[in-house]
Amino acid sequence: MSDKESKNNDHEAVTVPCCLKVTEHEIHGAAELPSLLARVFTDSKIAGIVWTTNGTRRVPEVKSARCDDSGTYEIRLWQIVDDADTDSTLAHEFRWVNGVGAVELMLTEVTPKASSEGSESGKPCVSGWANKVSYLQHESAASDNADSASEATTGQEEEDQAHAATKPMTAVEFIREEDKYGNTVVVDQLFTGEWI
Repeated sequence: MSDKESKNNDHEAVTVPCCLKVTEHEIHGAAELPSLLARVFTDSKIAGIVWTTNGTRRVPEVKSARCDDSGTYEIRLWQIVDDADTDSTLAHEFRWVNGVGAVELMLTEVTPKASSEGSESGKPCVSGWANKVSYLQHESAASDNADSASEATTGQEEEDQAHAATKPMTAVEFIREEDKYGNTVVVDQLFTGEWI
């Protein structure tokens, strides 16, 4: 067996060492969410979902995360992280469920620089591994109706529409070692991609 073969058959490493920091936030109602979310994500590009009693809405930016106390019961927002990002952030997500509470999850890659700097918040992190995954998305019904209105399309337009219809949603699995037998288990999955 050559050196290359013993190094994962010359494939790129699938998992990377990471650190998950969990911050709990006290929220007294859905109406408090937009101002907190603006502080959590500052200038980051985000995506997300809001579940309400009258349906589910996509959230394309923090400013549009309108939440009212009477109808909003869950929200999940995340920072859009792509391969072009240069910091150690693998995923950054915020979750709130009415009556349960709010939590902010920050998953960072463990690098020599990050290890030497330590934790700036003083909170311990949970060590594990990160595995990037992706899922195919489909166009929404609103997009389908708009597309059917213009029936005359060229071959290139059809190809572009097919590509848009299969845009992947990226996510990161957080993997930990199971205590009793030492197996690894996927503990959580944090979204990182854009929602179409």
